[in-house]
Amino acid sequence: MTELLISAVGPVFTVDGRLVRELARDCVRLEVSEGIEGLRTLQAHFLATGGDATGPPQPLLHLDGRELDFGRSMRVSLGPDRGQRFVFEGTVSAIELVLGDGEPPRVVVLAEDALMRLRMTRRMRTYTDLSDADIAREIAGLHGLQAEAGADGPTYDVVQQLNQSDLAFLRERARLVQAEIWAAGRTLHFRSRPQRTGTSLTLVHGNDLLSVRLCADLAEQRSACIVTGYDAAAQGVIDEEAGPDVVAAESIGGRTGAALVESALGKSTTYRVREAALTSAEAVAWARAEMLRRGRRFVTVTGTTRGSADMEVGSRLRLALVGAPFEGGGYYVTRVTHTFDNVQGFRTRFEAERSTLNEVA
Repeated sequence: MTELLISAVGPVFTVDGRLVRELARDCVRLEVSEGIEGLRTLQAHFLATGGDATGPPQPLLHLDGRELDFGRSMRVSLGPDRGQRFVFEGTVSAIELVLGDGEPPRVVVLAEDALMRLRMTRRMRTYTDLSDADIAREIAGLHGLQAEAGADGPTYDVVQQLNQSDLAFLRERARLVQAEIWAAGRTLHFRSRPQRTGTSLTLVHGNDLLSVRLCADLAEQRSACIVTGYDAAAQGVIDEEAGPDVVAAESIGGRTGAALVESALGKSTTYRVREAALTSAEAVAWARAEMLRRGRRFVTVTGTTRGSADMEVGSRLRLALVGAPFEGGGYYVTRVTHTFDNVQGFRTRFEAERSTLNEVA
């Protein structure tokens, strides 16, 4: 059986639940992007003329509000007929008209997922006796969203949101405990990485994996992380430390950056000083989260595939034919950008990370 090396697979657009074939016909570029910090975005370029039309003064397409308008719900799928997947679901937030020199007119549509509501709302608010997951649930409820929150972390006596957007505030809370944020339809997710389910893919360089750059870097690695503070209730100093065992506990074997940095460069300790812990539980959680943040990024990957509709933030990757130190599984996708155009067709650019480097004989 012969397999095609190139498959020109165009996007499929659904607006307010209705399939709009004209958008697929006129789409000349599409970009859908998302990272672990949440907020999936879409940018789509459509030809604004059809047939022999050359542009103004003839009416331009896609500007009459019938297909595209502010607040319209848009879903987009990509991939071959038997492997088509939805890569975006959100709301139209911007419409542009581009009239270039010697180029056909284009209408550019921008859209964002349900987290757009959180981005546009700024508050002064106090939360009491809640964990970060509890705070995520409250914020979701304020926007009429469902919540799936299960991040590990302490319960705080008081947390204040000071003139921040709900999204910026939630991202700050996620950073403290290394949680991840994303929206799926009308549901806000706030979860620790091990609790996030994703697809599993194998990418072979020279086949689906067109290009890739892999880097193992000790610059940000530390052998220990310390968080200090003062517990007013107990009238005692807080001094908690997390070490390489935190990173090793979620690795799949090999050499971790947290262990290598001490043997290669000597003992290296970092202090988390942006926040002052008020309880030992806070200090333990924050120190552990900082070690994980650094350790997980020991090995980083940026790559491009022929188009992987199944790939999403949270996907687990196995890489093949990429060199012995980097070969194998354990890679976690942290950013995905799906693109389509009339030149290269469907492509997927991604970033991924892994905490270990393979042992090499």
